[in-house]
Amino acid sequence: MTLTLPRLLSLLALCALLQSRYNAGLPLSGDEAYYWVWSHTLQAGYHDHPPMIALLIKATTALFGDTVYGVRLVAALCMSGALFFIARMAERAYGGQSAWWALGFGFIIPLTQMGYVLATPDAPLVLFWSASAYFGMKALAEEGNWPDFLLAGLCAGAAMASKYTGVLVPASALLFVLIRRRDLLRSSKLWASVGVAALAFSPVLWWNYAHGFESFAFQYRHGSGGSGETVFLWKEFGRFTGGLVVAASPVLFVVMILALIRRQDWERDDKRLYLVTLFLAPMALFLYKALFTKIQLNWAAPAFLTLLPVAAGYVDQKRLKTVGLAVMASAALMAVALKWPLLLGLTGNLNIQNRLFGGEQAATAIMELRQPGDSVFADHLTRAALLQFYLPDHPRVMIPTESRYSEYTRWDQGMEWKSLHGLYLAKDQHQVELTRLFGTAELAQVVVASRPGFRSETFYLYRVGAQ
Repeated sequence: MTLTLPRLLSLLALCALLQSRYNAGLPLSGDEAYYWVWSHTLQAGYHDHPPMIALLIKATTALFGDTVYGVRLVAALCMSGALFFIARMAERAYGGQSAWWALGFGFIIPLTQMGYVLATPDAPLVLFWSASAYFGMKALAEEGNWPDFLLAGLCAGAAMASKYTGVLVPASALLFVLIRRRDLLRSSKLWASVGVAALAFSPVLWWNYAHGFESFAFQYRHGSGGSGETVFLWKEFGRFTGGLVVAASPVLFVVMILALIRRQDWERDDKRLYLVTLFLAPMALFLYKALFTKIQLNWAAPAFLTLLPVAAGYVDQKRLKTVGLAVMASAALMAVALKWPLLLGLTGNLNIQNRLFGGEQAATAIMELRQPGDSVFADHLTRAALLQFYLPDHPRVMIPTESRYSEYTRWDQGMEWKSLHGLYLAKDQHQVELTRLFGTAELAQVVVASRPGFRSETFYLYRVGAQ
């Protein structure tokens, strides 16, 4: 059965709808709530990341309200959009049947199952990375026309405006040009594409310039780990590589390795070489960095998706239907463990959804104790954001105690804490520090957020300041 454009769009729209319904039943993570807070203070950049996730959350919540469904719709739409481009690349490089395999693999593996849920900067990054890769394939590996080049550049700029690792997609595409298409270095279409990418990214550059390049510096430190790259961290390297196996699912990971080993299957074909380059170049960088610092698995997600058409083409061309079905079956089992862990007896610390629970119950405790005129405070950006999201009036939550630098630090500068009073939520006891800041502080309640099958979370709720 041919994977026609209407059929592909219908399947992916259905996936986005079903995933969104599922997503609405899970509480927001602290990071997602923080990006939702950004969407209420739109700007061209933030200390932690570029602004794309905030822009998209602003759009979806404008349609569906400040709800979990509205926030997480970003994740579902972005991942379905990414799979659209992955399937189309598989079709162009290997044929229609390979597109089916690529779509099946892409939908079911743990990497994308998590991507379908969480509204983080990785969601738009994966979408625009895949879109740029698709138009880049048409532009660089085929006889591309002006729209292909310009759209590749626009999507590359949007990828960089989603997350700074987005720079790896144009960098990898340039590497392909140097390997196979040096003639394009004299093409006005190529340089126009570069110009469009720079223009799309220019607001983020401007914001960084205006703020002393603080966001670039933060992410550089975050990605370098401060190790100076002098000590081999074999444990971190093993954790990262082992995580890659789990993220792809073990059977698919083996298929990917076998597809890469068969160089004769992709080395002489421009489109296939292009896909492999967009995987190998970023992955080589991440593997190198993993020797010296902690690398997050989600950083490698876009590169992994770029290799899905190659794995799908390998299964299709070698007629490995049984292997393909084994990929789907093993990945499906892992997807169940991610989405319905209690069905497999994964409780307590084994439950991967632990980090999603606790914030809503903490907000409920504050609602019961909050009095007219009370301000709301927290000890960390994630808890502050969750309180701001889950409290009905979405109050401006502040962080008075020492915490890592964030947008809250900027917003709270110059605040006279002794002029305020209210409730303060923390994971640890802070009575001495709070008394110094507010004049008075007393422990109002110890909140134990619990739910059957999940790890309990303990919060300390203080009443601070004099009314």
